[in-house]
Amino acid sequence: MPEPAAVPLERVTIDLDHFAVRLWRATALERFIDVDALLRDDAPPEPPYWMHMWPGALSLARRCAAASDLGTGTRVLELGCGLGLPSVVAARRGAHVVASDRAGAPLAIVARSAADNACAVSCVQMDWQRPALRGDFDLCLGADIGYDRDAESSLAAALAALLRRGGVAWLADSVNTARTSLEAALRAAGFAVRIESQRELEAGRPLWIRMIEACRR
Repeated sequence: MPEPAAVPLERVTIDLDHFAVRLWRATALERFIDVDALLRDDAPPEPPYWMHMWPGALSLARRCAAASDLGTGTRVLELGCGLGLPSVVAARRGAHVVASDRAGAPLAIVARSAADNACAVSCVQMDWQRPALRGDFDLCLGADIGYDRDAESSLAAALAALLRRGGVAWLADSVNTARTSLEAALRAAGFAVRIESQRELEAGRPLWIRMIEACRR
């Protein structure tokens, strides 16, 4: 896993439907991927996925920018935050935001982006399969974190433990948009689930994002 000081960064301005956010993002992702190991080994080291700006993060950030019920006093937790764009947008809206990731490297970058937007984001290194926080959040965010079918039940359990009753999770997925097993795991964990599709662009190409809204009963 690359150290923060070793990751080349650039600051960009992202326009989320007239809501502009300054964000530090990683560049040269290919330098940190061992392609030979991915092709050769049965269990290669996981690439630093957090360095990539995932389409799900863009779509989730748009939702945070436009949501009428997200604002001052809302307690927000982002799981697997990576570069933390949704967290920064939610903080800009006035929410009390905690950004979490199992890797420590991206958290310093998220804090830097928050400072450049004159907002505060608390950063916690945490694996959501072993939550280290109390379960009183109003909103949990997750962008492209549901790609592992084997981890779906633990993700649903983590959301049930972290959200207050009546709290909501927004999960944006650009990878497994047709798979229904995460929806089933959330319902089994006591969530009311609603799904919609949102159009996003990646490298100028259109794609559809599945947005899961899960309310803890």
